[in-house]
Amino acid sequence: MSQSRRDFIKYVVVGSVAAGCPLNATLAAAPDSGASDSGAPEPIMDGEHFEVCHQVRDHHVFDLPAPTKKAAVVIIGGGVAGLSAGYFLGDKDWLLLEKEDHYGGNAYEEEYAGQPFATGSAYAYKGDDGDQLANALGLKLLPVDNPDPTIVNKTFVPDTWKAGLDQLPYPKDVIASFKKFRDAIMKLDLKKQMMELDAQPFTNFTAGYAPEVAMWWDGYGPSNWGATTEDTSAFVAVDALQGLMNGEDAKRVILPGGLGCITHRLVEVMVPKYKERMQGQAAVVAVVPAADSVNVTYFRAGQLTTVNAKAVIMCAPKLIASRLISDIPAEQKAAMHHTRYAPYPVVNVIFDKPVYNRGYDTWCPGNSFTDFIVADWTVRNQPGYVQKNNILSFYTPLREYQRATLLREEDCKSLAANVLADFQKALPEFNVNPLEVRIYRRGHPMFMATPGQFTKNRIAAARPLDRIYFSNADSGGPESLTSESVRLSNVAAEWSALVLAGKPGAKDLAVKALQASGA
Repeated sequence: MSQSRRDFIKYVVVGSVAAGCPLNATLAAAPDSGASDSGAPEPIMDGEHFEVCHQVRDHHVFDLPAPTKKAAVVIIGGGVAGLSAGYFLGDKDWLLLEKEDHYGGNAYEEEYAGQPFATGSAYAYKGDDGDQLANALGLKLLPVDNPDPTIVNKTFVPDTWKAGLDQLPYPKDVIASFKKFRDAIMKLDLKKQMMELDAQPFTNFTAGYAPEVAMWWDGYGPSNWGATTEDTSAFVAVDALQGLMNGEDAKRVILPGGLGCITHRLVEVMVPKYKERMQGQAAVVAVVPAADSVNVTYFRAGQLTTVNAKAVIMCAPKLIASRLISDIPAEQKAAMHHTRYAPYPVVNVIFDKPVYNRGYDTWCPGNSFTDFIVADWTVRNQPGYVQKNNILSFYTPLREYQRATLLREEDCKSLAANVLADFQKALPEFNVNPLEVRIYRRGHPMFMATPGQFTKNRIAAARPLDRIYFSNADSGGPESLTSESVRLSNVAAEWSALVLAGKPGAKDLAVKALQASGA
């Protein structure tokens, strides 16, 4: 893309710079920060300071005040896990603390001219815990009803794995390699071989096939579970391909806004009733267990406050939990630190006319993005609906070593410009300039489904403490799923009731909820 064309397009940079940072920058001086507001209205910079995050990582010590508040349950994190935990707790005495000025976390909905679009989590499956919660909230998630197409070498393949392999624009020997690979994967027994498959990387299965096979999965994996073939648990990838072949993708449901439609509705339902219990811009800095309670210290409105809780539901990822909670057993803390996270920007490109409506989730191997989604796919054909803008959400997961890309405005704009340029070259009809490009960035939103994470490391990392329960998606699996956050938060409500009543069984309930089951 020429510099003049790039400058002509409006780029808006939003989102968390370093999602692992639980502190506000005003809490402590960050040496040599060099960060300041530019005063310009666009692009918008929103997120925590990188230097402060390093202070937390390096065990900066804060003077924690004595408790001045009490709550039966403190929920840490206002993403889908934290919001659903509060929803399931209902009228019980709870306090939710969220470091951002909005709720939703990785399932966060934004909009353009009244049209919702997703900044992360894309869909649920019919009947899963996310879909059930949506129904309870009065939302009817609509069926996607479309297999995943692929665009490669300027060729559109409408149904990649079931009916489309012969249409891939590759030599006959490469197509034969795709089929041979698919047939070999379909012969594996997931239930019997779960432990064996989860212990090894997916490269053990892609090796020996045409490199185009691994290239396709090197796009699919990072978008879905944060890892390329070399870092992916074979169990997770085999489960994915068998699911595609067995029609699991036909069960996908969603509304515009992705799974942010659920958190958006949760806020609409909960704030009028529980406004005083939901504290935004409240960054937790310490969680200190005691004999019969837990002290949670957070920064809000310019001061530190400590609340004494009988139970804590930790809905933040393990990389944050491991730095906030004191006295975590050494083996468990090591497992938390062993959990890896992918940096994940999402680029939304907004057109003022239809550019692409041929498939819901389209894969584009070998590009700066992995796949893209049509924001209003499930409502586009409803009677009376008019697509005001064609909004395409480009999923652009990065490798771990690329995390610093998210720290600078210019790097984010360059990344988004590359996404747009790659899209415009994918098919001739895509060579259209958009109205606007929005870049939503997150530093550590998705845990990586690495070998052993599902069957071993996750279970060791998420083991409940006496009065602390871990309800983030990285406590579930086998990949980072909103449905798992909702399921575990439902368990958390039951767990906290047992803890508050002093009844036995809370730990057993939580441990049972973590056990890995077959696919």
